[in-house]
Amino acid sequence: MNADDNRYVEITTRLRSVKSFCDFLSRGGIVRIAQSDSGPYQDVTAALLQRHCREAEALERTRRHLFPDRADEDVQPSLYSRHDRRH
Repeated sequence: MNADDNRYVEITTRLRSVKSFCDFLSRGGIVRIAQSDSGPYQDVTAALLQRHCREAEALERTRRHLFPDRADEDVQPSLYSRHDRRH
C-alpha cells in the first residue's frame, strides 16, 4: 500500500470505530466515571456521545477533502460483528 492508501485506511478505520461507539451510546449504552478512586460515579454518556458525533463529522469531512473519489464509500459493516453459533 502507498501512503495515501494507508491514510485512507487509517481515517476509515477510525471513522468506523467512532460511529460504532456512537451507535452503542445511542442504543442505551452508558458510560460512568469517578473523579477519584473513592468518588461517586457520574454519568458522562451525553457528553461523550456529543463529542464522538462531532469527531465522526470531522473525520467524514477530512476523508471527503483528502479522498473525494472515495469519500462516499460506506463505512459499514461495523468493526464488530456477531458470530452466529447455530449448527
